[in-house]
Amino acid sequence: MEDPGPADGESEGECSCKIGRAVRTYDLGAFDRTLIDRRRDGASLRDLETVVNEAVLRAALREADADVIGDVSSVYEGLAGDEASAGERAELRDRLARAGVDVDELEADFVSYQTVRTHFRECLDVDTDRQASLSVEDARGTVEWARSRSEGIVERTLDRLARTDGFTAGDVSVSHVVRVTCDDCGASYPVDAFVDRGGCDCSTADSDGS
Repeated sequence: MEDPGPADGESEGECSCKIGRAVRTYDLGAFDRTLIDRRRDGASLRDLETVVNEAVLRAALREADADVIGDVSSVYEGLAGDEASAGERAELRDRLARAGVDVDELEADFVSYQTVRTHFRECLDVDTDRQASLSVEDARGTVEWARSRSEGIVERTLDRLARTDGFTAGDVSVSHVVRVTCDDCGASYPVDAFVDRGGCDCSTADSDGS
């Protein structure tokens, strides 16, 4: 079977999606082949999200000659992960800015796993569906990504606010707790518990009453 490649009429890196633009902007070379090979080796879309974003970050650090800041994986985790505190993230952003990296532009060029999926389907003509339904692992990953992104936005907003006159705050951290409530049975769970337990008890109640 012939290997999949860029869609007809588009050579590698020349598609108009966000990943294609990143390939050109950061001179990532034959990056579609990298993505296809990693996917064939079992990488998830979320894994490939990290692959793309670390490649973008590596190119930005190389352009700014900012290798002294740390290894790419640690820097990316500090910017986009959920382990770093607001203060640690702000310090890292300041260090990157002093090294000549436009952090706002860099983060704007980061992609989501949904963007990776779109690139595969619409630019490379590769179907990324491995099963008909969404797995619990994928659902958990999507929820965690959304929660982490929300926390990061709130943390950065508060950090900027703390720099304005008339507002005072120490080294704050933000926790975003998501709960799911079923309108039918009235049960309420933290979203992690809801996913892990396989939903609520509505189906059990229905079968008991039948």
